[in-house]
Amino acid sequence: MKYINFFRPTLAIAVFVCLCNIFAGCEDDITILPGNRNSFENIEGIFGSVRSAAGAKELTPITITGDKHGTGHVYFELSKAANKDITVTFKIDESALTAYNQANGTSYAMYPTDKLSLENNGIVIIPSGKRKSSSIELEIQPGGIIGTTYAVAISATASDGIENTANNQSYIYLITPQKALPNTEKGSVKTICYIEVNNENILNAGEYTMENSGKPFFDIVNIFAANIRINEEGKPYVHCNPQVTFVLENVDKLIRPLQQKGIKVNLTILGDHTAAGMRSLGNEAAKDFAKELKSYVDIYGLDGIDFDDEWANYDEVSNYPGLVQPSQEQYSRLIYECRQMMPDKSLSVYWCNQENGQPSINYPLGDIEGETVNSLINFTVFGNYNIWNELSHIDKIKQCPYAINVTEDYFSINPVYLSKVKNEWGYFAIYNLKASKVYSSKFNKIGQTLYNDNVIWTEQVYGRTDFTPSRSSAIKDYNYYLGNWKVSTAQQYNWTGSSWKNNFSPMKFNIRIEENIKNESYYVYGWAPYGELLEQYPLTMLYTNSDANPLSIPMPQVLHEPDATDPLMWKLCWATPGRTANSWTVGGKEGEFRAMINNGGSITLKPFPFQDNMKCTAVPYCSNDGGNTWLYTHTIFQESHPTGLNYDLTKQ
Repeated sequence: MKYINFFRPTLAIAVFVCLCNIFAGCEDDITILPGNRNSFENIEGIFGSVRSAAGAKELTPITITGDKHGTGHVYFELSKAANKDITVTFKIDESALTAYNQANGTSYAMYPTDKLSLENNGIVIIPSGKRKSSSIELEIQPGGIIGTTYAVAISATASDGIENTANNQSYIYLITPQKALPNTEKGSVKTICYIEVNNENILNAGEYTMENSGKPFFDIVNIFAANIRINEEGKPYVHCNPQVTFVLENVDKLIRPLQQKGIKVNLTILGDHTAAGMRSLGNEAAKDFAKELKSYVDIYGLDGIDFDDEWANYDEVSNYPGLVQPSQEQYSRLIYECRQMMPDKSLSVYWCNQENGQPSINYPLGDIEGETVNSLINFTVFGNYNIWNELSHIDKIKQCPYAINVTEDYFSINPVYLSKVKNEWGYFAIYNLKASKVYSSKFNKIGQTLYNDNVIWTEQVYGRTDFTPSRSSAIKDYNYYLGNWKVSTAQQYNWTGSSWKNNFSPMKFNIRIEENIKNESYYVYGWAPYGELLEQYPLTMLYTNSDANPLSIPMPQVLHEPDATDPLMWKLCWATPGRTANSWTVGGKEGEFRAMINNGGSITLKPFPFQDNMKCTAVPYCSNDGGNTWLYTHTIFQESHPTGLNYDLTKQ
């Protein structure tokens, strides 16, 4: 962190007064973490700076929604610790805003001052030996014109002749009044979406709505994840990596658009390989951390905090003051302190089974100050995906006992569990929405079960740092599948001279897909080893336009009806190898080859039903009596044949 234009007490007072009239925001005021040191220490004298809590940059926007108030959090930081208590007095300072506008060519209007107030009349004490004051709250009551961006400047003076640095004499928040937000209520169950912001954009969650109600599909979006860390003094703090920081610094472009649709946006707090965790904070540390979390919620306009007690190194707690031996009761203490600080915000708990197979302990347990965990939290999420588990001390209406991970290509949905959620429980969760995938058909299943409604996707996606969407490249329309494809099978049948053997090496050949009926079906040429026959009578492949199974090859299928040119009927059937080279038996169940689109645009074909047809291959038969009798047609059956396992298709 850089600091410029430092003032020394030895400088002339006139120079100080002159320069104090020049306001310049600190361009490097990005992350303010407890325990950080700065370059002041070698400067003669002691100097001070006005800072915002939660690592907020200059001009961080605070939104006032409807009749809800807003809150800022500022503190005062000394260049080095004083040997006595220092009294700091903050004030709402219109002159500082005027100076900023003049210096930067801006024209921010001051938020109505009668709607602003500072906690404890703006007075705070920095104890002897400390560098930072505790933060004080800036209370912002509803006021002003909706949609207008105002500003509020806060300056500070310190006792004992401590001067402010020229670049941090005050701090400015932007304030924008907004109309009341809509709600997402569409049933008894709320749907949660966790988004890994290291790779994905939270705005993508807002691109799904219900067909009939028009309500957002997702009720809650959790920013996954900021971290809990601990400094050398044993004080816990929030650490945000660059990706989380990007989201918070662009709150108006990333968080507010979701909230304006009625979607709640929470911040997940995750352990980070330090001794600090939700179960190891002593009572005072829990209170300190609750205050820290409140500053993030207030400044960035978040709807709540989600806790995930994983990745903490609890065996190191003895090395830090303020930490205690971990317990579920201390987790409850943290929740309690957060509830005292944030009575109207959402508090939730993500919990999961331990990797060593031991019972789960990463959730709060026990009463605190006469309050139960059930009364303190809004909801819990069980995070071992596609598995059911529940907590006995939490009301069903506050639990998500079943969640799914949508990161993988072929994730599944348990319809029994999903129906059970609808009938008895309050929440359902999805983890990690990805811009590179198409979820329409499976989200429809969720929507139909939970809300008796389909889910509509705009087909627009946002890259991780995008503020405007573009059409999803994951969508493969009818034209995408046209052209030449290279086929690689999982296995093949080979004639050894005496019997058929299953060869576990791939078989490779090329096919050509051409238009049959636009947006409905295709012709497929070149299917081995019958390329010559199928050049004359190609396979028919259906275009289903489903994100899960966009293509289908019905089996069996008639390739050719008898006509004057060729009086034979030709039919492609599933068959299994017999005991002789030219012996094939119709086998398997009627079904289809189903296609699944993979990352990168390749295709995987599988027989369906799978178990019944996996040992089959596709063999053409002919009939000279209208299908009453089917004859062998191929004269070189000893050629290699693909098995009925996966067929991987790559576009050429």
